[in-house]
Amino acid sequence: MILYHMSQTLRCGDTFIPDFQKTESLCEPFTQALERSEDCFYGMLLNGKYLYAVLCKSHLREWSDYAKWATEGLFEFVRKKEYPDSYSRLNSFFFYDDLNNSRKLYWDDWGAESDEERGKVHLFEVEVEDTAPQKRDMSLFNKAYIALSEKQDIAFALSCARQYFSGEHSEEPVWEIMSNKRAVVRRDISNKL
Repeated sequence: MILYHMSQTLRCGDTFIPDFQKTESLCEPFTQALERSEDCFYGMLLNGKYLYAVLCKSHLREWSDYAKWATEGLFEFVRKKEYPDSYSRLNSFFFYDDLNNSRKLYWDDWGAESDEERGKVHLFEVEVEDTAPQKRDMSLFNKAYIALSEKQDIAFALSCARQYFSGEHSEEPVWEIMSNKRAVVRRDISNKL
């Protein structure tokens, strides 16, 4: 199956490697906290918020986005407990099945960046060896992220995670295709952006 993927690091011929940036370890403490209680998770959120402020002030914020890792941890908690047959976001790859959607996402994410920064991001055709990848609405993840980062609203974020893994979608879905199967970069099509 041919799908599309944006990356700053991949090259033609590369094979995808699960959790190549080792982010699962950043999410697991949030999942463990939620397994204990929502209060424990809330404490982790506030601790993460404080750490984020300290790292930003120190200009060391690259991996300090506590709300992203908290959201991923919360989604993993819901997946494990309620949707164990769904792919884990933590060890899946994310693709797009529509070239026009890929273009839109590229410009949404990178449109405000300089030409030099945009030029670092490539759009690839990828051959994915998965006969049943899972289609999910990324906007539900984004809503959960905003709920945790701005309001620490755990209940709303949990609701978003349940909708996401059940296959529901928002009024204006942003589709992402998840797979944890072998995928190989076949062609750089950045010129189509």
